[in-house]
Amino acid sequence: MRVELIYAPGCASYEKVLKRLQKVIAEEQLPVPVELVQENKLQHDPILRIDGEAIGLPRILTCADTMRNALAEKWKEMAVSPLLAGY
Repeated sequence: MRVELIYAPGCASYEKVLKRLQKVIAEEQLPVPVELVQENKLQHDPILRIDGEAIGLPRILTCADTMRNALAEKWKEMAVSPLLAGY
């Protein structure tokens, strides 16, 4: 699973979002690093992208439970899909 936090240069709020995201990942014991992506064209709040898909913006940035649910759903998809591929 690829987790990216995309932010604009000079954005002050991305650090708060990063800390919250890392806390959720640690609590869920997911072996997933967070990639920081600086995007010069971005002109609003940071974006969380999981496996290339922007997730629940902007509410996900302020709610740890929403982050947790999005990560758990993607992790579950990863775990189940390879098992079903052989059938």
